[in-house]
Amino acid sequence: MMEYVEGEDLKTLLRREHILPEKRAREIGAQVCEVLAYAHTQGIVHRDIKPQNILLTVDGQVKVTDFGIARALASAAITETGTVLGSVQYLSPEQARGLGVGQSADLYSLGVVLFEAVAGQLPFDGDSPIAIALKHIHEPPPTPGHNDAPVSRETERIILKALAKDPRDRYRSAEEMREDLIGAATHWGELSRVEDTKVVRRSDRAAGGRRWAVTPEQAGPLLVAVAGAVIVIVVALLGWQALVGYLNVPEVTVPDFVGKSLADAQSRARQDHLNVQVIQQSYSRTVPTGFVLGQDEPAGKVVKVNRVIGLTTSLGPEMVSVPDVRRRSLLDARFMIEEARLTVGEVREAYDASVPPGVVLSQDPAPGALLQRGTAVYLRVNRGPERVILPDLVGQPLDEARRMLNDIGVTLRQVTQVPRSGIPPGQVVEMAPRAGTQIRHGDAVTVMIAATPGAGGAPPPQPIVTGTLTPVTPGDPGRKHARITVVVGEGAPRQVVKIVVVDAQGTRVAYEKAHAPGATVSTQVDGSGYTIVQVYIDNRLIQEIRP
Repeated sequence: MMEYVEGEDLKTLLRREHILPEKRAREIGAQVCEVLAYAHTQGIVHRDIKPQNILLTVDGQVKVTDFGIARALASAAITETGTVLGSVQYLSPEQARGLGVGQSADLYSLGVVLFEAVAGQLPFDGDSPIAIALKHIHEPPPTPGHNDAPVSRETERIILKALAKDPRDRYRSAEEMREDLIGAATHWGELSRVEDTKVVRRSDRAAGGRRWAVTPEQAGPLLVAVAGAVIVIVVALLGWQALVGYLNVPEVTVPDFVGKSLADAQSRARQDHLNVQVIQQSYSRTVPTGFVLGQDEPAGKVVKVNRVIGLTTSLGPEMVSVPDVRRRSLLDARFMIEEARLTVGEVREAYDASVPPGVVLSQDPAPGALLQRGTAVYLRVNRGPERVILPDLVGQPLDEARRMLNDIGVTLRQVTQVPRSGIPPGQVVEMAPRAGTQIRHGDAVTVMIAATPGAGGAPPPQPIVTGTLTPVTPGDPGRKHARITVVVGEGAPRQVVKIVVVDAQGTRVAYEKAHAPGATVSTQVDGSGYTIVQVYIDNRLIQEIRP
């Protein structure tokens, strides 16, 4: 049973209004916190807080819906390793990493919702879900306020605290965040109620110019006032002297330190009677380590001597460690490489029967190598076992057939002698699979050879069935045919061989007859559409042949 809610979801409201009034956004956030607080006390984490799941009724109530991926807090892992749940635009950093999540993940998602409500845009955006997830993990959130939508400092503080990367830096509970949202409104209301300035009437002061005598009780405050006035005068005089001294200090022009080594910048500063101080360091691909990237006072500006100029120096290119993505799927490898702030270079394919297809076989550079941020990592990905085309063995002596198979990495599984008049003994007369079939390295082939005179065509221990369904017209899968060959194995003196065709026209028996062990049956079958050929001996299914 589901509740019918008359109203709209928050996403619809944001599409229409674009930006909500700050007070309205706080009210909605406080009500969502109230819902989350109850859910969290019951041990439930929502994991998919977003505007589409926040319903607004016509009377102003807020309801949270779609607990479809919610899980109990007591579960061993809220998010399975390597799997990201929820909507990526509202994803917490721990969800994006595929780690376990707690109730603070819901508060992070609510912070994204509030950011969107007051700023008219999401804090993080990108060209792909992976790019957005990486921004949630690494990039600090921007401030929500801008010229089109100014936001108070208190609301900004609440949102940025909810968007902290470390869950320990966020609100400890939904109730704590709710109190801040409600308390902010109360605080701003009190600030607006400033008491009016009182006007003192002349009659309240000295009436008629009468002079007043100072009583002992009034002497203390009067002395304090006089002392304060003296202090103000002294400070003003000292300030005036300092100002005069400052105005008389010689001036110099700030040189251009950018591109110079720190030692050269310090030497030039001493020559110009200036001081320099490193106030910031940044990575740079183009500027060597220890060289100046920027300065807080522009070159050419006139300043007083001994002025301290703040410098930003280069740390050189940012170096990151290459992750080990071998034996990982290509999708996991891409995520790990991009999370390490590297890029995926050329992906080549190779054959390897020892691991599943789609798995990374090797990488270049090797794991643990230090590379500049943004450098490409090249991968070799498995296509599975290599396939080869089976040569035509019919008419070849057995030894030559075995050599031909060894050359392409295919083994000879079983050899059966069958009587064939007019064919030299030991020459291949049948093979399965048929010539031209694509098979994998390590697969096996069965052949039948002409029996040696007097051998009598000894029956094989088990029946042998060969045949391949192929289109009657190349490229047209509508009609298929196959030459089915059955060698009857050891067993009863008379065994019934039955060949059944199942196709678009139904099920029918194409061949049914009793034969002695060692006998060879060969018949042509046809089918329409998707076709299956079933071979029975004494009503026991021996083999199914499919396209």
